[in-house]
Amino acid sequence: MSNFVTDQLGFVRRQAVAYVRNINDSTSEIIPTGLKNNIKWNLGHMYVIHEKFAFQLTGEETRYPAHFSKLFDPGTKPSDWNVESPTMAQIIEVLTEQIGRVESVLSSKLREEINPHYKSSTGLIFTNAEQLLGFLIYHEAMHFATIKNIKSIIDS
Repeated sequence: MSNFVTDQLGFVRRQAVAYVRNINDSTSEIIPTGLKNNIKWNLGHMYVIHEKFAFQLTGEETRYPAHFSKLFDPGTKPSDWNVESPTMAQIIEVLTEQIGRVESVLSSKLREEINPHYKSSTGLIFTNAEQLLGFLIYHEAMHFATIKNIKSIIDS
């Protein structure tokens, strides 16, 4: 079932994946001066937040690859990593698989109420999956813009 929110979310994710597909691991791990994260961290963070908002908060099954939460949760940064990070190929694979799961699992449940309702750190209250996915459009786009900025700094 097609829906504006899932269509837009899929569009943003596919754009981000297409953009990073040819970025190698060493480039993805460069942290430009003045920043605390890199391209790889932003991609992994997109995955982790997506799992929380699209699956955990809606009561669906989550799939966190090994160490993803430890590496990519809010507040983490590569300079603190003490386990090997996944490769870009691995991250791209799980990002691609994840958006397919969102579309197949949640498309028919968008207006179903979530319990408990979720209150964000900024006070925004979410009551259904559609609202959570709407937030993810913003989150994905924000991190995609950050990735493009980091790549631009690296290239210059």
